[in-house]
Amino acid sequence: MSFKATNGRAAATLIAHRRAALMAQEIRTEAVLAAPVDTGRLRQSIGVQKVSDGHYRVGTNVVYAPFVEFGTRHNRAQPFLRPAFEKVRRG
Repeated sequence: MSFKATNGRAAATLIAHRRAALMAQEIRTEAVLAAPVDTGRLRQSIGVQKVSDGHYRVGTNVVYAPFVEFGTRHNRAQPFLRPAFEKVRRG
């Protein structure tokens, strides 16, 4: 894909959108590496969804993911999404 910015503001916007996409992919990669593995279903379900230009959602649709991330009274928390976000955010 090629594009040509017509002014500085458009170029800055395009750069910001690209950076957001790259950060979302980095967060996904870190989350996959940090996710605990039993069957591998949770790890395989982690993905990136584009919500709008420059806005991405990284997460999973596995029903038990919040119980893994935050824990329960019977199982300790094994966070994988929040630490991935923090690691990428800090750079």
